[in-house]
Amino acid sequence: MINSPFSLFARYAHRVRVIQCEKSDALLSSDTAPIRRAFGSSDIAALVQEHGSTIVRAEEPIDRTATGDGLLTHRQGLVLTIRHADCQSFVLYAPTHHVAGVLHVGWRGILCDAIGAWFSALTREWGILPRDVFVGAGPSLCTSCADFSDPLRELPGLSPALVSGRTVNLRAAAEAQFVRAGLPMEHFERMEDCTRCTPNRWWTYRGGDAEAVKAGYTNVLAIMLL
Repeated sequence: MINSPFSLFARYAHRVRVIQCEKSDALLSSDTAPIRRAFGSSDIAALVQEHGSTIVRAEEPIDRTATGDGLLTHRQGLVLTIRHADCQSFVLYAPTHHVAGVLHVGWRGILCDAIGAWFSALTREWGILPRDVFVGAGPSLCTSCADFSDPLRELPGLSPALVSGRTVNLRAAAEAQFVRAGLPMEHFERMEDCTRCTPNRWWTYRGGDAEAVKAGYTNVLAIMLL
């Protein structure tokens, strides 16, 4: 487990805690005990992820009884978790209102603007503006590893500028959506590891771990308000 993976959050270390779980942690989707121990909290929120844009406001623990790809909370001591292999994962902290969030964004999430939905929910629920938010991105496919048979056909509406041959720059696509939502990019930090390029460190569906991922092994990005 990597404690405090984002330097951007360091100034708020007394208010929020972030952990990135990696392959060596051997986490299964159904086993939250290691995360509970790491955070010192028995309260976990985890969704049935569906590669969409549904955002859930969590006031109580959720043991995969709700469907969605994003969580938001202002409850201290509640650990928000998101599972990911090659898809992008994000954590959010809004210090002005002491609100935290997590988000899972695959290529389908890019197409349905899950990032925009995340920020819309943040504004609707608490009146928080994107300019007052800090975001960290976990490891995901790099610009060379997100390959498709026919990108422009499979990802309709995607800017051709994001496509090079059969590969798609999904990271740039997500970052463009953050900018469009109003997030200052100086409030954004990304872990540069590619899951597919470093399969010894991260679970990767496209990099050889398809059966293990189907069995439930996963990377996890988690955040808790203190």
